Amino acid sequence: MVAELEAKARAAGLLREHQQIQHAKAFKKGKKALGIQSIRNGFGSGGKWAWLMPAQAAPEISSVANSDLATNVQRPVRESELPDKSFAASESPSVVQQWLDGVQRLDYVRSPPAVPPIRWQLFLGDCHSFLSSSEKWAERAAALGWSALALFGCHRTRPLGHLGSAGLLWAINGGKLAQLNRDWAVIERGNYKSRQIFHRRRQDEAMITFPWALSPR
Repeated sequence: MVAELEAKARAAGLLREHQQIQHAKAFKKGKKALGIQSIRNGFGSGGKWAWLMPAQAAPEISSVANSDLATNVQRPVRESELPDKSFAASESPSVVQQWLDGVQRLDYVRSPPAVPPIRWQLFLGDCHSFLSSSEKWAERAAALGWSALALFGCHRTRPLGHLGSAGLLWAINGGKLAQLNRDWAVIERGNYKSRQIFHRRRQDEAMITFPWALSPR
């Protein structure tokens, strides 16, 4: 989080007492050179700003004027961003095929009773984009250990009334998947490319089901 980074920078003497990190020239230069993006995690008074490293390789440290600053900003890859070693890569195709089979069972004409047709069409489009993307999001999700419920799951009777326990595909809602890690994903929205962090949730299988198990209208 930005607040934590500011505290550490202030303790190290890199920021003045009341100086904000976004106004510090050295940090601004380092952030631009490394391609770091500012994203907001949460909404309202409870939301916090964070800095997000790009998915592609970061620029060379030598391109940053303050090399000590660059070392502090650049972070090692977190364990949560690495594929689940217990999940054999050879299993990915069969798992993805199961997801494809499930999505093909969805009714593209009639929506479930609790889901408006327009919202249902958005969800279907997001499923299609996820499974057929050139970024191979489905294959990556399988390799990272995402389950079908974590991706597609929804409440048995009120899918839109319990989005807090729904899968990733329900959260995309017409946006664009920008990053995918073992326990979280980044969704990009709108022309201004605002970003939202989605954290993988533990689903209660007694309350959550697959969308292809919902009865259409």
